[in-house]
Amino acid sequence: MKLPPLHALMCFEAVARHMSMKKAAEELSVTPGAISQQIAKLEDLMRVRLFVRGPRAIELTSQGRIYLRAIKPAFSQIAEATQRLRDEGNNNRLTISCASSFATQWFLPRLPEFESLHPGVEVRISTTNRLVDLLSEGVDFAIRHGTGKFPALESELLLNDNLQVVCSPGLIPANVTFSGPRDILRYTLLHDEHRLDWRLWFRALGVDDSDANCGPVFINSNGVIDAALAGKGIALIRGSLIEQEMAEGRLVSPISAAVTVSTGYHLVYDESALLTRLGKKFRDWIVSRAKSELGRYL
Repeated sequence: MKLPPLHALMCFEAVARHMSMKKAAEELSVTPGAISQQIAKLEDLMRVRLFVRGPRAIELTSQGRIYLRAIKPAFSQIAEATQRLRDEGNNNRLTISCASSFATQWFLPRLPEFESLHPGVEVRISTTNRLVDLLSEGVDFAIRHGTGKFPALESELLLNDNLQVVCSPGLIPANVTFSGPRDILRYTLLHDEHRLDWRLWFRALGVDDSDANCGPVFINSNGVIDAALAGKGIALIRGSLIEQEMAEGRLVSPISAAVTVSTGYHLVYDESALLTRLGKKFRDWIVSRAKSELGRYL
């Protein structure tokens, strides 16, 4: 597929952004006449009018607006990749996007190790569950829960450890024992926003999961863990996120039936994040750190 002339595209994007031939010309250090010629060349090539030229102003046509929306992400990617390459060796800041539960339970306790290895580094953490546009929002790496399929992005598995059934030690009387997984349904099941984990757990053990959707749903794993600690029900949590609570006895497993599922936490990034030495070092550190611990929870 033949691409249109890059200079003509740059002129189109600048004019569309400023809605002014003069301002676009100043930005690109050319004359307004040269800008006009490039726009005309692009319109001839496309056989489409991109602008409506009035006596005092110009406006995008409907085709021009659609075309601008389509090419803007490419310009943003070029700008971001160029900035990262320019910053090679000089940038000491990373922005990481992850859910607040993962940040609190796993990432933050381990972050001082990375900071000690790289004095002066500034790690900014954006806690959100929503999908982010890594390049346009200035995010270097995201940590997301899922199957690892993130179109047009690199993805590396961090954690897919076992789901463990846990609750407060005071929730279940000492004289009560479970004869099988369905006995858990006598208690309140605590869910995070994915809600599918309990159903996956019951199915993996060959048990009817028709009642697995009952119980309150929390936005993230932090809410589930807090509710379990408060004795409000039984939770299904990855062992890596509750290591401290289990070690201190604040959470216990009422039944030994840990299950591994196909979802997990993944490091997600645009390949341009590795253009900086700091980006490569962070990727290598967090992947290695996660893999070194994984065997403890399986």
